[in-house]
Amino acid sequence: MNIIKIFRVQQLLLLYSLTISVLPDCYASELTGAEILNSFKNRDGFLKSEIPKLATFKMVTHASMFDPNQGQMLKDCAVTWEGDNVKMKIVYDYLHDPVYVPPGTGRYAYQSIDYDKDRRLIVWRYLETYIISTSEKTEVLDKLQRLNVSPDGSIEKAESISTAKHVYHTKSGISSGEFKYFLLASGLGFSDFIEANDINLAKLPDTKFIEVNSRGNFGKDSKGIWKLDVDPNSDFFVRNASYTFDGMNRPSKVVSTSDIVKKNGLEYAREGRIVFSDSTVRDYMNIDISIADNKQLRQEVERIMGSPLPSGSEIIDFNEGKPTRMKIK
Repeated sequence: MNIIKIFRVQQLLLLYSLTISVLPDCYASELTGAEILNSFKNRDGFLKSEIPKLATFKMVTHASMFDPNQGQMLKDCAVTWEGDNVKMKIVYDYLHDPVYVPPGTGRYAYQSIDYDKDRRLIVWRYLETYIISTSEKTEVLDKLQRLNVSPDGSIEKAESISTAKHVYHTKSGISSGEFKYFLLASGLGFSDFIEANDINLAKLPDTKFIEVNSRGNFGKDSKGIWKLDVDPNSDFFVRNASYTFDGMNRPSKVVSTSDIVKKNGLEYAREGRIVFSDSTVRDYMNIDISIADNKQLRQEVERIMGSPLPSGSEIIDFNEGKPTRMKIK
């Protein structure tokens, strides 16, 4: 990192530290929504700066979003970013072997297409994921292993690794979901989703937290209500959050944060949990955010994403939300 960037880092961190130091131990009646939103923006402004940043974390979730019988997987994640330019690598480890499930069962009921000609259940398991995201589009490349699970529990691995590439355009309203959810689990990134002109505050009884209710979004064409529990003694850090789409009677996602730390002037959660409306759970742990330019990670992601796809790979392009598929011969 050159001397100019180091100076910019010091300036931003000093400004952020001063913002924290002058915040009073106050109550909702003494606050405005604009003050809380400005606090979010101050914190997130550093994250959005052109200064190179690096984060590493682990995340445990269901091995299959369609079938909790398949156990859990561990994602080992590393991400580097500057401004809107994000590069991310995920390596997967599975905590349980896949199991055979009869047709018609499972959360979404397995169909005949989910079995091979020998009536073995086809289970796809991720090996690695690479992500490049900019202000214009997000590209996600997945490497997957096919497993055939027999009724007697025996498992056969496919000989080759399958590759799939998804392309999401900004105008489709889909961005890098993995990165966005990581920020929320860290207690960060909320300023992008809160509407400044519609924030209501209330002191939560028997707690030190303030409840923030606001109109907002979670991406293009996604409108709803955010409910946040913030700590006024910790720069209004988000401890709990939920988002409910308009017209729905239950949150689509519930976020909680814990083990709050301050490092290099930035406050974030080292652990977080996101629970989705379909009961899928993501547990984030060992979150570490630093000011660094991981050249090796950046170059590896660029190399993988820029290499020709192997024969048999599939590209799925979500242009304006309408996917088009192309097979690589």
